[in-house]
Amino acid sequence: MDDPAALDEPAIRATVNAALGADDGLPPDRPRIGAVSVEGRWAAVVLEAPGIPRAALERRRAALVAAFPSATFEVHADGHVFAGGRGFGPGRHVVVVLGGKGGVGKSTVAANLALTLSALGRAAGLVDADLNAPNVPHLLGDRLAPPAETPGAAWTLWTAAVVPPSKRPQPPTHLGIEAMSLGFLIPEHRPPALRVRGEVAALLRSLVFGMNWRADVLLVDAPPGTGDEIRAIAERLPLSGALLVTTPQDLAQMDAGRTLTLLEEREIPVIGMVQNMAFLVCPCCGEEIALFPESSRLRDAGVPLLGKLPFDARLAAAADHGTPLVLADAAGPVARRFARIGAEVVRWLDGASGGTGGGAL
Repeated sequence: MDDPAALDEPAIRATVNAALGADDGLPPDRPRIGAVSVEGRWAAVVLEAPGIPRAALERRRAALVAAFPSATFEVHADGHVFAGGRGFGPGRHVVVVLGGKGGVGKSTVAANLALTLSALGRAAGLVDADLNAPNVPHLLGDRLAPPAETPGAAWTLWTAAVVPPSKRPQPPTHLGIEAMSLGFLIPEHRPPALRVRGEVAALLRSLVFGMNWRADVLLVDAPPGTGDEIRAIAERLPLSGALLVTTPQDLAQMDAGRTLTLLEEREIPVIGMVQNMAFLVCPCCGEEIALFPESSRLRDAGVPLLGKLPFDARLAAAADHGTPLVLADAAGPVARRFARIGAEVVRWLDGASGGTGGGAL
């Protein structure tokens, strides 16, 4: 059992130095220990060497946890952070919600799903990763304030420094979920001015590790396409898994297939897909009327279908009014469908928590 008083910089450096002596496949220029930050029972270690494999970061953190079981550790290296588990800490998950095609209702699905996970008992958060068109504040009522200005804490777009937990601002909470978006800082009518890929990656990293999240599941609402933001998400965020939102027809699934290829190339597991606007319910007889011919492209690629959502004008109206439909009509048919989809996501995450993978940022 570790001595709480022993968690200090010399003890941490000695533990990491001993671990660096192991033969773990690192190149001859083994990483040098840079900054070490300690705050209470939390500590972060910066390793200064390019291209350190994620497995090596996992081993560094495992050595620290073995020496100090009651402490929480982050290992930083080359713009990445390893905090344990399959997401951004043990038992804490990051799930990216992607569409491939624009206009499939991905953001609406992400917001309703985050609220559904909260109703299922999960501490949920929503990260708006569409940096050029941030709309999460609008979906949640545009009543959220910027991150809380706790004493000594201030949110910046990005920083290279390691920020301890007490200096990380608290994401605002609304409707029972935490949320963070560039839209809290920029008026709706003003376009963000992010032009450099490095800025995109740094800001996305800050949205996850620069905030004092209490959530155990973060849903990342990603932009359409496979551009810089999507690639930065896939390469830099500690993704436990991905969820695809699409409409049934082949054109939409073709674009989602491009995103699927990018995920597979980076070995990011896909939880499944949600088919949005899959059918229309006849107001007279209740019959489900298919709106599009259904493609089998994603199913043929092995992507499970988690559920289908109807074309329901109330979904859009509720989103425009800032009260997602799973709350506006909590006992209705759309909310029940989201509940089944949410249950599938929770089941998958519970299974993933038992794995040995690690998330790197």
